[in-house]
Amino acid sequence: MSRKKIIRPVAKWKVLLGLLGALAALYGATLLFAYLVMPDTRPGRGRRTAAEAEAAAAARQLPESLDGVRYSVVRSVPEADYRRAAEFRKRFPGAAPGEVERLIRAGRLPAWYPRKQSPVLDRVDLPPVAERTGPEPVVMRGCDGPGKFGGVWVQFVAGSGSDAAAATARIFYDRLFRFGPAGYPIVPHIAKAYEMKEEGRIWEVTLRKIRWSDGHPFTADDVLFFWNDFMLAESLGGGRVYKHFTVGGRPATLEKLGPHKVRWTFPEPRADFLETLATQAAFAPAHYLKKYHPDYGDKAFLAAEMAKYNMPNARSLYTLMSANNPALPSLGPWLYRKYTTMSPMSFVRNPYYFAVDEEGRQLPYIDRLQLEFIDSMMVPLAVASGRADMQFRYIRFENYTEFMERARENKFRVLCWIPGTSSEWLIYPNLNRAVIADDRASELKGKLLAEKEFRQALSLAVDRGPIIDAFYAGLAKPHQVEPGPYSLYPSEKLRTAFTRHDPAEANRKLDAVWRRLGLDPAVRKDGFRCDENGRPVTFYMIFTDFTGTGPAQFVADDWAKVGIRCMYQLCSRPLLTVRKLSRNYDFYIWSSESEIVPLLSPRSFVATTNESAYAIGWGNWFSLNGMYGAPEAGNPGAVPVPRTSPMYRAIECYEEAVRSADPARQKELMREITDIAAENLWTINVASAPPKIVVVSENMRNVPEKAVEGYCFLTPGNTAPETYCFDRPSAAADADTVRQLAAGDEIPPVSGVPVSALGRAVQLSLLAAAGLLVLLLILKHPFVLRRLVIMVPTLFVISVCVFTIIQLPPGDYLSNRIMQLEESGASPEQIESQIDDLRVLFRFDDPAWKRYCRWMGFTWFVTFDPKDAGLLQGEMGYSMETSKSVNSMVGDRILLTVLISLGTVLLTWSLALPIGIYSACRQYSAGDYLISVLGFLGMCVPSFLLALILMALTGISGLFSPEYAIQPEWSWGKAVDLCRHIWVPILVVGVAGTAGMIRVMRANLLDELRKPYVVTARAKGVRPLKLLFKYPVRMALNPFISGIGTLFPTLVSGSSIVAIVMSLPTVGPLMLSALFSQDMNMAGSMLMVLSLLGVMGTLVSDLLLMMVDPRIRLEGGGTR
Repeated sequence: MSRKKIIRPVAKWKVLLGLLGALAALYGATLLFAYLVMPDTRPGRGRRTAAEAEAAAAARQLPESLDGVRYSVVRSVPEADYRRAAEFRKRFPGAAPGEVERLIRAGRLPAWYPRKQSPVLDRVDLPPVAERTGPEPVVMRGCDGPGKFGGVWVQFVAGSGSDAAAATARIFYDRLFRFGPAGYPIVPHIAKAYEMKEEGRIWEVTLRKIRWSDGHPFTADDVLFFWNDFMLAESLGGGRVYKHFTVGGRPATLEKLGPHKVRWTFPEPRADFLETLATQAAFAPAHYLKKYHPDYGDKAFLAAEMAKYNMPNARSLYTLMSANNPALPSLGPWLYRKYTTMSPMSFVRNPYYFAVDEEGRQLPYIDRLQLEFIDSMMVPLAVASGRADMQFRYIRFENYTEFMERARENKFRVLCWIPGTSSEWLIYPNLNRAVIADDRASELKGKLLAEKEFRQALSLAVDRGPIIDAFYAGLAKPHQVEPGPYSLYPSEKLRTAFTRHDPAEANRKLDAVWRRLGLDPAVRKDGFRCDENGRPVTFYMIFTDFTGTGPAQFVADDWAKVGIRCMYQLCSRPLLTVRKLSRNYDFYIWSSESEIVPLLSPRSFVATTNESAYAIGWGNWFSLNGMYGAPEAGNPGAVPVPRTSPMYRAIECYEEAVRSADPARQKELMREITDIAAENLWTINVASAPPKIVVVSENMRNVPEKAVEGYCFLTPGNTAPETYCFDRPSAAADADTVRQLAAGDEIPPVSGVPVSALGRAVQLSLLAAAGLLVLLLILKHPFVLRRLVIMVPTLFVISVCVFTIIQLPPGDYLSNRIMQLEESGASPEQIESQIDDLRVLFRFDDPAWKRYCRWMGFTWFVTFDPKDAGLLQGEMGYSMETSKSVNSMVGDRILLTVLISLGTVLLTWSLALPIGIYSACRQYSAGDYLISVLGFLGMCVPSFLLALILMALTGISGLFSPEYAIQPEWSWGKAVDLCRHIWVPILVVGVAGTAGMIRVMRANLLDELRKPYVVTARAKGVRPLKLLFKYPVRMALNPFISGIGTLFPTLVSGSSIVAIVMSLPTVGPLMLSALFSQDMNMAGSMLMVLSLLGVMGTLVSDLLLMMVDPRIRLEGGGTR
């Protein structure tokens, strides 16, 4: 019988019919999928009534004033009430609650007398409430009245610990004074009272008699410690007073007047000092930090602690212990008590917090604050799904429609707060543009940008109407950056300056500028204005994902119509910072900031810091006291302001305004400053800032409907988050809250403890490899022996390549850091101190081969010193960005990544192999066609889209429930919880791979089934099932097994997007973050981990091939 009769060719019409059937099935599946996921558009379903729509529209409108708006307030307590309460507590320290209530009803004690606490504190051994709050507590009233104790406030933060620090600083708002929900008036907080003397030259502040979170009294010594031993301590890199504590280039002095009273004395009046104390920190826990201070700490103790945490010097140890330290005492409403390097980060109530409500309940009402780390782009999705209780950061007005559509379903409210900034997308022309050597274009662009008529023309050329309709739904208005109607210093002249759309006037101004610079305005190329050589002058607009592209294309198109060529570039934040500080840019895009308080944040009108991105050089010069002849102002980053420049006059006005205690004179000076800005147009704005979107759970109360939002107000701190509460507080986390209150963590030591999951994995891998080597040598398999021997030089070559790649980028981390410090105005002493720390920590002074040996851990085999441990010992060094151990940051991410990867492999193989075998054996059957359609669908659906769908259907995000995510140690309950969550990412990552492997297995098996040995075996009567699995299937598995070597690295790197979408604590997002931040130490170590997985996977694939393919065993692998 000929082979042609066994395998018959398929008729063409059958092939065509099969293709048509597959297309029809694919089309039907697409329609079915669209039907299942489409929104419900039936009349009356998911739509708001006319009254609801009208109320939502009214909520979007910003009021002319906040008069009549209900918000939380701080009650003014008469001194007599404080005295009565103190006398009673002194005379009757153990008074029964019933007696206290009787005296309150009789009017002999104030109603706010501290006597009630959260139920979780009843389970902790603590002194009475009145003793913990102190004799002079702050009395607050929530905008919705008294609240209930308990619950967990969930909020999302993006990026790293620095984002969490910024979020908690704004929520805790632990300052001497506080701005209110409307900004002013400023009210005492940690301070009890103040007195301004000599028109603001002397400020005397009386402190409350309160306690730190560890029960130690808070006194004037804590303020002096911050001033003398932190800010002015040269051993900690200080040595000079912060700018806001100076006037006329000369610093204030601080003295102690009593246990709870201090005095700041300025050389001249500083009328805005109260605003400074409401924004800047001014104290630190001296009783705790002194023992870590390089000047005061016991030398033996410091040496032991430095060895414990592997710190290069005492200053680095102090920095470590003064931030993100669970043992650090605090005055905030919530405490960081559980050390973690993974999401979420939890904070529990401060049992010694010094605030109460009007009924004597100790605040805060909420027992726990929980910050969950996810990618900034995923925050709006997480908030829209109802996972946040109160969210104000990382959400924009562009998310408003989605929030409103899903608010009813997911039970949250959408509030529109008043922005304290004038613009969320502001163009900063670079008036101090750096001139690059041998680059005529940079010189010409610098001259053009310095011309005020050029900037005026660009503003006139922008057609703001279409931009406002497209981006702000018509709610914004054409608007330059100005203090605004809620400020004490509004300016109509600046607000409307050059905001009309007038291309003709713009062209006239540009022609005049071109002629003034000796250029011919008539010379154009492709419609763009040219330089003296006839080449178009090209400008570049740079921005990051913080602002996004925004209306950049609209602006570029409008400028092109008047002959200005402008291109925009999205940059990473580190690259944007480097270009900004080096002044090597044309237009810089960022938001404005806190113009509502221009005396405190004048950067949009007066070049006061390097945040005045339109004139960074001038800002550095001013901040370094260049106006008063300070020698520091001569550094390369400072550009003196010419006395003939309008900016010089603006600076003079600002300096006089901060000295003046006369409000009328301050308004007059600020009007002159804004008039100068209106004429010179330091920045170019498109539209007023839209309302600030705030999403609040329907279960949360005491969050005001309206408030002024701004960084200088530390929003939402100005709305009294201590009074936020839940109608139905959850008690799920109470047990863990009690545990944290009873016994807080410490920062885990680096040396002298078991290594991390990564270290264990590396060590176990080495032991397993050694064990296999011995075993296979006994079994006499030279093929495997050769493979094991090859692994060693392979890993060595890979490590050399990775380390070399780390060094390849131009410059290095140190040179970039030096440039940033110089451009930011740091003194030479500060730069030298910080760079010395970095040199020691990262051993930059050693030759490359020594650093490589330490990085790999070769040096450890000579010294056996834990400090010399490297990758071979499971230690990946320090992160350059955070100066923390990479191991502590990786934590269990390696373990979780491996578990997801193994689960994906098992899912893929368990489904792909049997389905592929069936499809090959039933070629062109209905089942084969159905499997083909499903396979193509699986390969076509993006993993991130499938992740979003499964998250919406199951409500699962992350790998743990909140109560287990904050638990660093493993337990049976945590393992079970992981199993309940991990199937979703395994399914998401495995779907595309499974579909692809089904097609591969089908094709491989079909190829094997057509080979002569199969025909021969069938002719000899071998049973079909035995024949199938004994020969063709085993041969068809070869490509699968060979791909194991690349499977693990591919899964780790390829699932990074899924990990970001689902907020998975795995290796992929961490490596991406390291690459974006140019943290090459961490990125290089992560690359070595992936390389190790690849090499180990290759070894596993060789072992499996030896078991499956008899040719390898019989031939000894000599042909492979």
